Amino acid sequence: MDAKPIQAIGILGTGTIGSSWATFFAAQGMKVRMHDVDPAIVERGIGKAYENLEALVRYGLMEKERLAAVQGNIAPAGDMAALLDGIDYLQESVAETYEVKGKVYAEMDRLASPRTILASSSSGLLMSEIQKHVARPGRCLIAHPFNPPHLVPLVELVPGQKTDPAVVERVKRFFEERGKIPVVLKLEVPGHIANRLAAALWREAIDLVIRGVASVEDVDKALYAGPGIRWALMGQHMIYHLGGGEGGYGYFIDHIGKAFGAYWREMATWSEISPESRERLVEGVRQAMGERDAAEIARWRDEKIVGLLKVIYGKQEPNTGKKGGKT
Repeated sequence: MDAKPIQAIGILGTGTIGSSWATFFAAQGMKVRMHDVDPAIVERGIGKAYENLEALVRYGLMEKERLAAVQGNIAPAGDMAALLDGIDYLQESVAETYEVKGKVYAEMDRLASPRTILASSSSGLLMSEIQKHVARPGRCLIAHPFNPPHLVPLVELVPGQKTDPAVVERVKRFFEERGKIPVVLKLEVPGHIANRLAAALWREAIDLVIRGVASVEDVDKALYAGPGIRWALMGQHMIYHLGGGEGGYGYFIDHIGKAFGAYWREMATWSEISPESRERLVEGVRQAMGERDAAEIARWRDEKIVGLLKVIYGKQEPNTGKKGGKT
């Protein structure tokens, strides 16, 4: 595969994730085409991308004078052939099933130029399974974002068994140059890295509620007001390395870490949420939300994410390609 710069982008699947990806790429000055099964869905997706770009202006992440031109970078594609014609990179965000992804990858592989990279937003599927449906598996990989992709910098790059390592390196470099923080998996596992960590934490957070240890609201507070602050700066390994003082991680594991055995032995191991637990959790979240609706909370979240990114990474324009040093 040639090393032509990635400039023209295709977005397949124009829901929440697809429209956010379109926002990110368009803000980079790239031409973006969007396609979905229904033109009405595409229209809504483009509208959401426009709203996201307007929000970037409100957040001070993009100059108002650029808005019209950047929105002009986004256009609908009437069918799959039009979507793939001449693009360098395709970001797929369709339904999270092997059946659906297998079908669209077979069609994309047939229609796209051999040099076009085909990347999936899958949050947990294996690219090796998806690659079984294509004739050119070397250009296929997972590029899983964290929501919302136009703000949160993480991208998990997961090659399949037949992915060309040069493609992985090229995509990694591409995202790094645009302010993303890509991580590359050495081994495929369902859920990749971040969602596996989140799943383990979520199970224990649920169990604490169901066992009556604390309310939904207080469990969430215990996360965001404590370890969550540290997690915004570093991961668990480095946190506990610092927790070991002069002895570092080895000291922490040998001394403080021994107490964790009692925690692990007593933690939940179930693998399914019961209907009764579901209702209790949903009611707990409803009480925690109070009079606020989800849209209001999402706007508040995005504003806070932007503030954190500016403080932590010293960026004036997070994820828009204009990077500063750390503060």
